[in-house]
Amino acid sequence: MDHTFRNKTITGVIWKAMESGGNQFVKLVISVVLARLLDPENYTTLALIQIFVIFAETLIKRGFATSLLQRKDADNIDFSSALWLMLSLSAVLYTVLYFAAPAISAYYKQPLIIPALRIVSLTLFSGAFNSVQGAIIQRKLEFRKFCMSTLATTVVSGSVALYLAYAGYGVWALVAQQMINSFLNVLILWLLDRWKPVLVFSIWRTKELFSFGWKILISSLMDTGYNSLSSLVIGKRYIGDSLAFYNRGKTYPDLMATNLTSVALAVLFPAYAQHQDNPIRVREMVRKTNRSTALMIFPMMAGLAAIATPFVRVLLTEKWLPSVPFLQLMCIVSALYPLEATDLQAMNALGRSDLYLKTEIIKKVFGLGVLAVSVLAFTTPLAVAWAVMLTAVFSMFVTMVVMKRLFDYRWRDQIWDLLPPVLLSAIMWGVVYGISLIPMPELPSLILQVVCGIAVYLGLAVLLKLESFSYLWKAMKSYFSRKRKEQEQPRDPDDVCGPGDAI
Repeated sequence: MDHTFRNKTITGVIWKAMESGGNQFVKLVISVVLARLLDPENYTTLALIQIFVIFAETLIKRGFATSLLQRKDADNIDFSSALWLMLSLSAVLYTVLYFAAPAISAYYKQPLIIPALRIVSLTLFSGAFNSVQGAIIQRKLEFRKFCMSTLATTVVSGSVALYLAYAGYGVWALVAQQMINSFLNVLILWLLDRWKPVLVFSIWRTKELFSFGWKILISSLMDTGYNSLSSLVIGKRYIGDSLAFYNRGKTYPDLMATNLTSVALAVLFPAYAQHQDNPIRVREMVRKTNRSTALMIFPMMAGLAAIATPFVRVLLTEKWLPSVPFLQLMCIVSALYPLEATDLQAMNALGRSDLYLKTEIIKKVFGLGVLAVSVLAFTTPLAVAWAVMLTAVFSMFVTMVVMKRLFDYRWRDQIWDLLPPVLLSAIMWGVVYGISLIPMPELPSLILQVVCGIAVYLGLAVLLKLESFSYLWKAMKSYFSRKRKEQEQPRDPDDVCGPGDAI
């Protein structure tokens, strides 16, 4: 049984990685072209809108989505009750944002905020439905459906946005992209899974879900509030398009880190929850995850920081060069985020949402203090990025302390798990930086830096026989070997399960 579940988990990881990898590539291409077509001012408007919408989405979805995953015996009554409650909350919060739009617009002196916020806020309803759909599919580890829906929505919404941007519609190209992505994703997932809610609302089931989820909800609200606060401060305190440059600097590290984290959290949280009565087993799963995650995320972030200037100049043009220092600092933040998120999911899987909440309070108190100092003592928006980076380092330290106490995950083991990728990434960074000193045209230099960086890192990983690299390689070989065997065998046409269920 454990072997079957392990195979199913690995298959889920691979499908989720294919979804995130393909989606990340498509998003990268679309975002680069949009950034070339649109002015930073358009992104400033959208960034301010997203602050309020994302906070509302967190309030609606975060606690219940995790509770539906953590609950072992969740059924359609749980899913339906959660959906009706989230849709009701969506209606309330949409009304609040609708009438608050003029005040927000006046405060930031952005007239377009009024119609744009009222339109984008409609995604609260589709987001509520999607969070329940996502929980159902994650529980079954049927990540092929996520792969299909995510890629399709990204391509369609991105294509529409590119057309509108080229036609001169400005911020409305970005608004259309948000709307189409959200509602089309719900439709495609429903066509693939056909989940139907029932007209039942159980107060008792909702209370049970909320008893676990409220601590995660509060933690998520603090995290979202802190992240939003840095953007709100930059948008109001600093002149020009500082918020656009700050957000652009975050975009590409976030794109890589968030997609990688979604692979781990989407697949591994159900896996952790299956072993929630065995902390030692969960600890070993966390160690393998951290080693594998560090092997991937550290070179990505080190490489991106090394090529930041030519990357921005070649792909985004000179108008986005002020985003380079933000991008480099955010690479540090994004390198730590997937590791911290994996550790926190292990706490939640064991039902320790109380501990999750306590750690978040400690981190955010520190973060608010550092942010206040950066705003009061410095006149540059780059100080806010430094505050975010220092908070990320402190947060990782706090999480490591909790992991030692909760899982007996010793300090030396945590450091040792991360040390090999750190050293290899440092060597790779040195090679990439050295190539940048060779006089040559910028585009060939950028391509050479990327190719040599990848070659050096993978070559050293193979030469030193890193355990995490071998584990990932064997998992990939095992997956494709099983797929070949499945293709050689006749398949029942009535079998519509995902690849994870075919094992």
